[in-house]
Amino acid sequence: MGELFNQTPTKAIKGEDITIGEKYGGEIFFSEYDELFCYSGVLKIADDRSIDILNKWPINMIGKHSSDILNAKGIINFIRIVDGRIVLDDYVDAQWCSDRLFKKIKATVSYPSVESYYSVIVNNDEDEVLTRAVFGLTYSELSRLTECYAKALGVFNGYQQYPRVTRSIQSANRCDITGAWIPKNYPYITFAESDRDLSHISLWGFYRHIQLLMRNSAKSLFGQLLIKFGAEPELLEKVINIGRKVLGKTIITWDMANPE
Repeated sequence: MGELFNQTPTKAIKGEDITIGEKYGGEIFFSEYDELFCYSGVLKIADDRSIDILNKWPINMIGKHSSDILNAKGIINFIRIVDGRIVLDDYVDAQWCSDRLFKKIKATVSYPSVESYYSVIVNNDEDEVLTRAVFGLTYSELSRLTECYAKALGVFNGYQQYPRVTRSIQSANRCDITGAWIPKNYPYITFAESDRDLSHISLWGFYRHIQLLMRNSAKSLFGQLLIKFGAEPELLEKVINIGRKVLGKTIITWDMANPE
C-alpha cells in the first residue's frame, strides 16, 4: 500500500463499488498505489465554449456507475486534472481498475479568483502535497519559478512581470505551444499581453518547456542559471519530476473541448 493511501483517514473501497458522487470543488481519490485521481467534470460531444465545464456534471449522474452514463448521454469521458494537465480519463470504477482499492479525500479544488490563488483545500488549509499532485507546483513555487526564469533571460520587470501566472475570467483559451484547452478560471502562464503570441501557455506546456531547457537536470547549464537567479535546487527537482507518475493520458485540446 502507498504511503499517502495509508495516511488518508477514510474507508478503502474497491473501484467497482464506487459510484459517482456529489460534485463540487473536485472529487479526489488516492489509489492503493498512491495514484491521485482528481475529477473535475465531464466532456460532452457538443459542449459549447461559453460553458464553464470545470466542476460540473449532470445531477442525474450522481449515484450511478460510469458505464451507465458514458456514450448513452453523449459524454466522451471524465475530466481529470493531474500535474497541471487536463486529460480525459476513465472513472475509478472502470474495468481496468475495478479491483484496486481507493480512498476518497475530503478536499476541495480551489481555482484562482480575485481574492485567492489555486490550491487544494483540506480542513480549511492548503494541502501542498495535493496541490502539487493536481497542479504540478503550488502557486508560490510556480510564481518563484517564473520570476527566476525572467531574471535568467534578462526580462524581469517588477512592475509588470512576464512571464507570470494568471487566469482568464472571461473565456477559455488555447495554449499557444501545445494546443491544449485552458478553461475559464484555470491558471496558465502568460508571456505577453492577451492579444499577442505566447500570451496563453498551459501549465503543462510551461513545465515541459522548462524540463526541455534543463534537459531534466538541475545541473544543466540552464538549471544552474536558474539557481544563480534564486531558484532552489529542490524546486527544480520538483519540476523535473512533474508528469513522471502518470503517462499516456489524452490531453484535452482546444478542438476537443470546442468542436465545430
